[in-house]
Amino acid sequence: MSDSKLSPLLGARNICLHIWPSHGDVVSFDVSSTAALLYLQLTVPGHFSVTHCANPDLSPSGQLPFLTHGLHHVSGLSAIIAYVRKLRNAHNLDGHLTSVQTAQLTARIAHVESSYGDLVNHMLYSLQENWSSVTAPALVSMLPVPQRYYVPSRVRKSHKPRLEAAGLWHVPEVEDEPEEPRRVLGRRKKQHAPNEAHKFKTAFERENVVEKARAVFDVYDRLLGDHQFFTGSETPTTLDVVFAAHTHLLLNLPFPDPLVTSVLTGSYPRLAAHHAAVLRIALPDPAHFPPVVQKSWSSSLRYLIPWPRAPGRRRSPSAVLANAPEVQKEEWRYRLWRWGFIGASVLIAAAYIQFAAITIVIQDGSARARLPPRGGPPPDDVEEAEAVEREEGVEAQEEGQEEEGEEEGEAE
Repeated sequence: MSDSKLSPLLGARNICLHIWPSHGDVVSFDVSSTAALLYLQLTVPGHFSVTHCANPDLSPSGQLPFLTHGLHHVSGLSAIIAYVRKLRNAHNLDGHLTSVQTAQLTARIAHVESSYGDLVNHMLYSLQENWSSVTAPALVSMLPVPQRYYVPSRVRKSHKPRLEAAGLWHVPEVEDEPEEPRRVLGRRKKQHAPNEAHKFKTAFERENVVEKARAVFDVYDRLLGDHQFFTGSETPTTLDVVFAAHTHLLLNLPFPDPLVTSVLTGSYPRLAAHHAAVLRIALPDPAHFPPVVQKSWSSSLRYLIPWPRAPGRRRSPSAVLANAPEVQKEEWRYRLWRWGFIGASVLIAAAYIQFAAITIVIQDGSARARLPPRGGPPPDDVEEAEAVEREEGVEAQEEGQEEEGEEEGEAE
């Protein structure tokens, strides 16, 4: 599929990226949304706008981020990267890499999204102190009235199966959190202090998380080496963008329990500097931030039903794809097929009326359908012949009745 067929030219700013809203010092409260924003800022700067969206149900696939470009809708970070890479005049961040380096880059991006993403989600959703102080209040502030009461818990539960499989969910702060002291029948209920086994379990599981974080950071710290970006390139690659997006949330969210953040800042300063270098190129100052299209919550009841995103005013396909000759040729071919089908239908209907007309004949109070014989007389002649037959039948019947009357008279 050619570039012109995939997307129109970037002459107008009609690309819109829908991402989770910002919170505090982070550009977006979601890793994938942050990575998509940085990627578009490095590949098509000045040719897209941003819409903050906290309702994944507005996306065609039910996930954020998603991108709209004319008549195109693309959901998910990997799909957005693949689509933008094929846009005409878009800068290819990985164009200078060899085929082997490109394959290795793809594998490392998948590893970052899996391993590093689990660590970030562990900080956001598993640690109870971080959840109650940072994540839950942030989600509540982004959502309208009905959704803020059930969406945060739904988002948290959606991460639970993956974190459980990675061994990053069963953290003592979540599962074994001590109950708050409360009064029972006017007296304060006795609160049991955690035993030694509970303390040992807490320390062991937190140490397990630290070891997982060190295993991930060791790999990319060695890969980065003394260079500013991965693979020794002078400009950020897609891997740099995805990795920096994960680091961005760890370093800029005020986690009260900085379990993974303390490992990153304390033992891997080069990875923290790598994040700063990527942000410095993608967003050097607030003036370079893409324009934000504000969406007002006109009606909270509207978001109770997961309707697909209703786009605003769209240009016609001929206007959007005016500079795509292949698309125009394909539209012309479909138009010829359409009119050919209509013409063939009209001809078939006319032939049916001409050669297979049904003649309705009423005889003796009953109606019957009759087709004229092939090569026989026309319908008018058939009707006259049938009328003559009916008259002869009536005369024969009257003569028969007269003969019966005469025979009865002779018998008497």
